Amino acid sequence: MAQLYKRRNFFIKKDFQGKLILGYFLFAAGGCLLFIFLFSLFSADSLTISYVNHDLQLGQTPIVLFKNILTAHWIFLVIGSIVLVITAMFLTHRIAGPLFRFEKALDNMLKRRLDDTIFLRSKDEGKELAIKINAFNKDLSLSLKNIQAHSEAISELLEQARTKTSSLSPELQDDLHSLYWSLDEKNKKIKAIYSSYTLHDV
Repeated sequence: MAQLYKRRNFFIKKDFQGKLILGYFLFAAGGCLLFIFLFSLFSADSLTISYVNHDLQLGQTPIVLFKNILTAHWIFLVIGSIVLVITAMFLTHRIAGPLFRFEKALDNMLKRRLDDTIFLRSKDEGKELAIKINAFNKDLSLSLKNIQAHSEAISELLEQARTKTSSLSPELQDDLHSLYWSLDEKNKKIKAIYSSYTLHDV
């Protein structure tokens, strides 16, 4: 799949990406809270002395450290959260983009459009699935083109058969013409089926 393109939209499937980004954020926040809980549990019986604004303060280690971290480093927590959300957005973009493209391709296939080719970016997920969908459309297009060629050959054979029945008896000609008409009607239905598809260039 040599052709690659640059996707411009930041959000492809907003609901899906929103859930994934929220999941990443909650996972990271949950890990931090779990670490804080375990640290607090193991250091709950210890005492910490801190020097704040020319005053000495005594307190339990978890509470003192938690207050100091929030007071001194809240800006880093906010920036870290923003960076986490942006990173999660780019990571989910590699999943949501191909998912949106697959849905679009399948919608086209349901509309009997087989000329849609899926192109993904180099870092997108699902490239193997894209290759298989593209291969299926090409293979089905080739099969329908073969059916079209056979149908046209049947039409020519029916026309040749009609010209060779002139030497037969009228009763037999009528029977054969009725059979030819039935075959021609069936062939027209076959033509209508493959003509309803937009085929891939193969």
